[in-house]
Amino acid sequence: MSYAPTPPPVMQAPSQPRNGLGTAGFVLGLVGLIFAFIPLIGIVAWPLTILGLIFGVIGLQRANRGQSTNKGMAIAAIALSAIGLVICIIWTAAFGKAVNDTANSLPTPAAPPVVADTAAAPEAAPANAAPAEAESAKHTIVLEVTTAAKSNVQWSSGFTTNSQEVLDKGKTWSQTLTMDDLAFTSVTVTPVNFDLNSKDNTCKIIVDGKTVVEQSNSVGALCTYQP
Repeated sequence: MSYAPTPPPVMQAPSQPRNGLGTAGFVLGLVGLIFAFIPLIGIVAWPLTILGLIFGVIGLQRANRGQSTNKGMAIAAIALSAIGLVICIIWTAAFGKAVNDTANSLPTPAAPPVVADTAAAPEAAPANAAPAEAESAKHTIVLEVTTAAKSNVQWSSGFTTNSQEVLDKGKTWSQTLTMDDLAFTSVTVTPVNFDLNSKDNTCKIIVDGKTVVEQSNSVGALCTYQP
């Protein structure tokens, strides 16, 4: 009696590491950082650094789960993108302040003389005082942040920068600014430990009682206001 030979066991090919997003984040972060140092042209660095930061965080999560092998490149992507984003914010703040200073330095045209009857002058005085009172009024900017996870909040207005302490999950933070002339203002909220399943953080900027920008994102919510 003859026996059929036993076929050899089928070897499964090992799964390929998913290094694409970590590598893409590194490239975007590096290019965005280079462009961030160039005035005017550096505006293209905004989307590059934001995408590089997102891809780097996702790549790091994959590396921690053993799905990719380029953890170092993902960490470098996060660092380069974060530095580039900070430089973009500083450039934008400096440009906004320069524009405001230039506008304030322009001469104000003299008002034409007002000829009125002496008897009517007391009645006209309150009407003439109203524009002067409006010109001296200050502007109010309110920054608001709501966290869905433990996060860090950073805001800037003009050349004033303040890093807020880390906020716990489910907290609401606000900062009220009063100024004579409106200036470029931004606020960012980023989670301390990113989780793909985490809910969105939210930021909002309110100028003189009107909401001008509101953003929600689980990776990094960024709100900017340019007067």
